[in-house]
Amino acid sequence: MSNYLAFDIGGTEIKYGLLTESGGILEKGRFPTDRNNGKAILQEILAKIFDYPSLRGIAISAPGFINDQTGFIEMGGAIKDFDGFNIKTYMEERTNLPVTVENDVNCVALAEKWMGNAKDTEHFLCMTVGTGVGGAVFLNNQLYRGISFGAGEFGFMITHGSKEGSVFKNTLSWNGSVSGIRERYAKRKGILTEKVTGQDVFHAYETGDPVALKEVERFYDSLAIGIHNLYFMFNPSKILIGGAVSARQELIPQLRRRVESLNGYINGNCIESCLLNNDAGMIGALFHHLQTYVNQGRRE
Repeated sequence: MSNYLAFDIGGTEIKYGLLTESGGILEKGRFPTDRNNGKAILQEILAKIFDYPSLRGIAISAPGFINDQTGFIEMGGAIKDFDGFNIKTYMEERTNLPVTVENDVNCVALAEKWMGNAKDTEHFLCMTVGTGVGGAVFLNNQLYRGISFGAGEFGFMITHGSKEGSVFKNTLSWNGSVSGIRERYAKRKGILTEKVTGQDVFHAYETGDPVALKEVERFYDSLAIGIHNLYFMFNPSKILIGGAVSARQELIPQLRRRVESLNGYINGNCIESCLLNNDAGMIGALFHHLQTYVNQGRRE
């Protein structure tokens, strides 16, 4: 039986998996992302594809503003070399296989709709927390991509006023991301950011480190502000939180409590974790691939 190879391109690592048509994962692995070398990323992906001789198609989850039908990446997010690049055409010319590409958080939403915590939900949002903050909007049982494929980029939301200096420092992606925590903590501690992981900061928080206490509290409060705003923009049934940090047991209770304290109208139980965790990007990319070829009325 022919299977599909799915890739989830992230800012830190690229996950890949051999999947069945029903979304089952037969094999999976990962390798580091060279964010400053798009060509190297493409070569690594091709090498993995050529390791599997009997594939039916390639499904890709990638960051940025992506035309899901043509495969053109208008803005590549964390990978600047992908700006203005058509990854679908590039891969199809070199593999002779059908290739699809979709925004990474849109893939998470599609996966959760297919077989996760949004299976029976018509209106929901996904927010992923990692290097930055990403998002996806699912309304009336459909993924909403926006006029230029930029819908759901929640990280661009200005959550901390219009203070002078870099606009980025006022956004949710700075104040509510793991990379923001790491950089601010390292700066205040006088150490290199590269020497600090998100886990290090949370461990310091748990041991009562005053700098970590301040930064993690800022992180939780920033996410709560973003969720509060999104709730009243879209009034969804659920807001699903993904990314590696969502595995922390205290995250959802912290967010529920803080959102409810901002506005008693919101029932914090609408905030849940994504079910599929690190596999969501690959599974959603496959779901998009299958939908694309069904909708086009042709087979791979």
